[in-house]
Amino acid sequence: MEREMAVFALIWLGMVFHPLKMIYANMEGDALHNLRTNLDDPNNVLQSWDPTLVNPCTWFHVTCNNENSVIRVDLGNAELSGQLVPQLGQLKNLQYL
Repeated sequence: MEREMAVFALIWLGMVFHPLKMIYANMEGDALHNLRTNLDDPNNVLQSWDPTLVNPCTWFHVTCNNENSVIRVDLGNAELSGQLVPQLGQLKNLQYL
């Protein structure tokens, strides 16, 4: 009985916290997509920045940590121009831009 309760508790925790990670990743993806829409990208280097994907960690020029949180956005030599957006403040673990 104890083992069944432990298994149930683990399943319940997974169901509760897994969607929260996805929501957090979506917030970061939305922030990066806002940046993309404010930038002129003549060479289309940000074409992989698809806001319909759950996780921006699959996008080119984006690096994430083990928790799928954005830690690096490397856009050097991409010939981008435009303005940064305040939504970048949602990238709480960003270490390099």
